[in-house]
Amino acid sequence: MPKKKKIVPGLAAGFRDYLPEEMISRQRMIDIIRASFERYGFLPLDTPGIERLEILTGGDKDFKKQIFTTSKARGDDVLALRFDLTVPLARVIAQYPGIRKPFKRYHIGKSWRGEKPQVGRLREFMQCDVDIVGSSSMMADAEVISLGYETLRALGVRNFMVRVNNRKILGALPKIAKFPEKKIGDVLRVIDKLDKIGANKVKEELASETKLSKEQIAVVLSIIETKITPEENIEKAFGKYAPFLKEGIEELKQLSAHCTALGMPKDAWIIDVSIARGLGYYTGPIFEMTLDDLPGVGSVCSGGRYDGLVSKFGQASIPAVGISIGLDRLFAALTQLGIIEKAPSISDALFLNFDKESEV
Repeated sequence: MPKKKKIVPGLAAGFRDYLPEEMISRQRMIDIIRASFERYGFLPLDTPGIERLEILTGGDKDFKKQIFTTSKARGDDVLALRFDLTVPLARVIAQYPGIRKPFKRYHIGKSWRGEKPQVGRLREFMQCDVDIVGSSSMMADAEVISLGYETLRALGVRNFMVRVNNRKILGALPKIAKFPEKKIGDVLRVIDKLDKIGANKVKEELASETKLSKEQIAVVLSIIETKITPEENIEKAFGKYAPFLKEGIEELKQLSAHCTALGMPKDAWIIDVSIARGLGYYTGPIFEMTLDDLPGVGSVCSGGRYDGLVSKFGQASIPAVGISIGLDRLFAALTQLGIIEKAPSISDALFLNFDKESEV
């Protein structure tokens, strides 16, 4: 009989194993994160890793996220692996209208995206999310930002920056730079690359991919390169464009006041208009936290306000805001910085007794 071909053990690209010496440290990170979330009064929630495809896409046939879909089972809708923990939360809020609000929930679980694997970006990844559903106050936004800040501090991170922006400011770009509204999605996708590719490359891509003129690109860059410290006057920083940005500026002013009231140091955060956040459901403040010592890693904690997401499921618009820690990216970064070390055992000491009476 011919020999059966042996299967070579190995993982698909974008996936990884965590062996015990790493998993012990990873579990300790999760314990610290969970304790931080619960200290702020957030409640645990879990949802299935698989949802109906139309739930994840909101019924949008042109949805551009690379989702892992399953074969259509008999009698089932098309199913897919969730790509984040926020859309399933919106589905839960719509499905269970009796949930008391404001609802403060946390969720620690895996998500999946079928995109090209990169350094710090896996196809399967663990997210640690907190969200406040049912409050339109900027106090809620400040609370989740403060919680993200305090959680990173609890994990031993010291050198990092909280960067804040508002989608309403970015949403005014078509009016200010005088380009068609339909181009805003493509423009934001290019802007979101600013940290990675630099201003010159962003100019090139805005010209080649969005067909903006040199004058329009100059206006866009003059706005997105704006950075404002908590001590500065926000309206003054935007100069002649401030009248077009009234709502976004007012929200940033309120957010700034609440973050200060919650005790966040003024040198720990900044308003950075280049922050765009790729997901299209954000409607107000957006935020990212990046490591000063490893700027190439990208954000390790990010989120924003998404007031229109629940309404996609036939419910009235319900305000919501949340923030997410990317555990795998943060674990890799803190390991590289020496903040987290591999743990060979969960025990500090093991006592052995070889007496005859101890034999089983």
